[in-house]
Amino acid sequence: MDLAEFKIVTKEIENYISRNRRVIEDAINEEQSKGNSVNLNKVLNIIRKFETINLNVKEEGQKIAVCYTGNPEITITYILDSILYNNNVTLCISDNQKFNDVLIKIITDCIRGLKRANEWINYNENYTEIYIRDNLKHIDKIVYVGDFFEYQRLKNFLKTDVEYNNYGYIKIFINRAQYESEYYDIVMYCRKSNLTLEVYEDIDDFISESKDTDYSVVFGNTNELNRIKRELRCGEMLINAFPYNAYEFRINR
Repeated sequence: MDLAEFKIVTKEIENYISRNRRVIEDAINEEQSKGNSVNLNKVLNIIRKFETINLNVKEEGQKIAVCYTGNPEITITYILDSILYNNNVTLCISDNQKFNDVLIKIITDCIRGLKRANEWINYNENYTEIYIRDNLKHIDKIVYVGDFFEYQRLKNFLKTDVEYNNYGYIKIFINRAQYESEYYDIVMYCRKSNLTLEVYEDIDDFISESKDTDYSVVFGNTNELNRIKRELRCGEMLINAFPYNAYEFRINR
């Protein structure tokens, strides 16, 4: 799919969501009654961000399986990314089931309405890690997004390579007494945004436990920062600052 057609698809998905607002709001209310957090504005912002993409995209043609709790921001990002890069994504979702069911149906209805075959989204609400295990020969890459210990468990269960993305589970190195005000603001933000914060005050533990992490936050003095930069090779590290509303899911590429 060329970029011009992709932008038509993303715009039409946004229109379909607008037309089905009542169904979506009912799904959000059902999720909230279960204690799940759904931010529709973030989903829409991700769609609009894809609408503005202006780059030369090389099609990948990969079959990717993604296991995660069901954060809708991950759902919409992987779907649009798969359409853009011509990948096929299998979504293995363990929570936020109602909202994801509605969102994915709206998107597949939109694709059908554009008279295109759905070549990119492989989803069934009953898909579990067992489905992934039984279809390993048809999958090029497996990704787990979320808690590190669940990632290790999945990797051991599948007995194959699994890429880890710790979105939603932020690892942070911070001296809570020295950065008391900053730490309070971070904790309040994470509670409001339903993010899990893994806090380390021992630098050895932080470096040891963060080696597979694609994203981490560090508050420290010059010596601590230099050591962490030297010894820890994670995807992205934020120094003496916290992303707050700029924190968003990104696919490792």
